[in-house]
Amino acid sequence: MVVYLDVLFAVNALMDGASLLAASALGGIHTKRLRLLFAALLGGGYAVLAAILPPLSALPVRLLAGIGLCAAAFVGQPNFVRVCALYFVVAASFAGLASALGAVSGRRLLFGAGYYFAVPLRVLLLAAAAGYALSGVLLRGDARHGPLRREVERVRICFAGRECEVRLLHDTGNVLAEPVSGRPVIVLEREMACTLLGEPLRAAMKSTEDAAACLALLPSVIACRCGLLPYRVVGVEGGMLLYFRPDSVQRADGAILDCVCAVGPDSIGNGAYDGLIGV
Repeated sequence: MVVYLDVLFAVNALMDGASLLAASALGGIHTKRLRLLFAALLGGGYAVLAAILPPLSALPVRLLAGIGLCAAAFVGQPNFVRVCALYFVVAASFAGLASALGAVSGRRLLFGAGYYFAVPLRVLLLAAAAGYALSGVLLRGDARHGPLRREVERVRICFAGRECEVRLLHDTGNVLAEPVSGRPVIVLEREMACTLLGEPLRAAMKSTEDAAACLALLPSVIACRCGLLPYRVVGVEGGMLLYFRPDSVQRADGAILDCVCAVGPDSIGNGAYDGLIGV
C-alpha cells in the first residue's frame, strides 16, 4: 500500500479538527478557532510521525498524543477534563466507524495512528463541513448538562474601575454571540448594566429605548467599547441589543470567562436574577 504523507497529514488534520469541534460543541464551550486549527495541525503532524516511526503508534503514546491535542485546544477551560473525555469518545467513535467501513469495503481506512482515505480533497472537506454542522447545530451543549451542573452561579464583572457581583441564571436558550469575535453573551438586567457603565448609560436610556440611538448618546470613551447585537425572540421579529466589552468576568472558582455583556430588560425572573448566561 502506497501512502502519501501529504494526504495522510491532510486527512488526519481534518479528522482531528472535526473531533475537536464536536467535543467543543457537545461540551457547550467556546474555544478560539485558531487554537482548534493549531491542535488539528498537531494531530496531522503526529499521524505522519507515527507512520514514519511505527513505535509512536502504540496505544499509550496515542493516548498521550490525544491529551496533548486537548491541551492545545482546550487548556484553561473550566470543564477541561469533561471536554477531553468527550474528545476521546468522539475520536473512538470515528475510529470504530472507519474500521467497520473498512471491513465492509475491503479497504484499509486506518493506518498507523490515524486515518488514510484515498479520496478527493473536496469529499473530505464536504464530510468535515457536514460533521461540523451536525455537532455544532444539532448537538450543541447537549453533553454539558448533568447532575453536577449548577443552574445559577455568581460572577464578578469589572468595567472601567467599577465592579459588581451578579447572580446569573443558566439559560440554554441563550445562544447569543458577539458578531465579530463569536464570544458568548451575558444578558444583564438594565439597572445592573447601568451600575457598571455609570450615569451616561442611565441618562441615555431615559432618553430613548432604541439601542442604536442609545449607543450614539454615549460618550466616546464608553461607546468605543460597545456595539450592537442582533437578536430574535418568540413573538418578536427581531431587534438590537446594546452590548459592552468588560475588563474581566471572573467565575466563583477564579476562572476567567471570555465574553461580552448585553443590556437586557428591566427585570429578569421578576428580579430573582441579575442576568442570563448560556455558557
